[in-house]
Amino acid sequence: MRRSILTSIGLAALSLLLAACGSTSGSSTTTTGAKPRETTTTAGPGTTTASMPSTTSGPATATMVSVQLARVICPTTYGVQATGTPILPSTVARSIPSSLVGRIAVYTDAQGQMQILAPTGWACSAVIAADGSSDVAAYPEGQPDPTASGATRDTGEQVVGDQASACASCNYAQTTPVFPAAAHQCAIDYAGDPSLCPGPHTGESIDPIGDGIAGFLDPPGVRGSGAGSGGEYPANGVVTYHPPTSGSEPSYIETCTLPDSQHSLCTATLDDFVLAYGSR
Repeated sequence: MRRSILTSIGLAALSLLLAACGSTSGSSTTTTGAKPRETTTTAGPGTTTASMPSTTSGPATATMVSVQLARVICPTTYGVQATGTPILPSTVARSIPSSLVGRIAVYTDAQGQMQILAPTGWACSAVIAADGSSDVAAYPEGQPDPTASGATRDTGEQVVGDQASACASCNYAQTTPVFPAAAHQCAIDYAGDPSLCPGPHTGESIDPIGDGIAGFLDPPGVRGSGAGSGGEYPANGVVTYHPPTSGSEPSYIETCTLPDSQHSLCTATLDDFVLAYGSR
């Protein structure tokens, strides 16, 4: 049985990380923590149920509410065409800070393999490669698609989730800069080839969250692990590394690249991603 993220790491650690490094101006606030107790009242699309305020050890707390978020199914490109497309529910239940009600939606690929939280009304895209790796990206309308093949790396606002599946080189590309254990194993598998086993990114901050889970920050202007990093906005993210011998799935990574004014949204989407994929 998969370990509970709440018992194995505690989301307060992630919230503390984001509070500490989400802004270069010191204006960011932390809003999320462990899932609160909730009532059993059923909520319809766009409505909330009452809940108890969440508690964290971070510098701030938020009132969490249970809500049905709209699901946006993103146009999906396949490496191998899928034999069918599942019928996915139009809404997804989530517990989010009350301040974000009406401001975020769930974005997913057409197969429902991965989903991310991002601002409502954004464009999105998804890719499911032939080797099973996949990503989902949400970004403002009119901005270049971060997943487009051959496109210049976009450093604007975006939320991007990725998983490496059976692609070993993809796994190492996103884990060796963050996890010494991944760098060690990559050196064995690929004889330390720096093009396949990249080292730490200069200027990137790393903070372990739990076993095989770490948070990272690429400040404005720093090109690092984060999708969209290197531009005018900080790129906050989380990445996992669970060696194959652990029986877990390959690496997952998500980056939220937004202005400091939307830092609470980044905290919520990264918390949600860790809950869904952190221990896989």
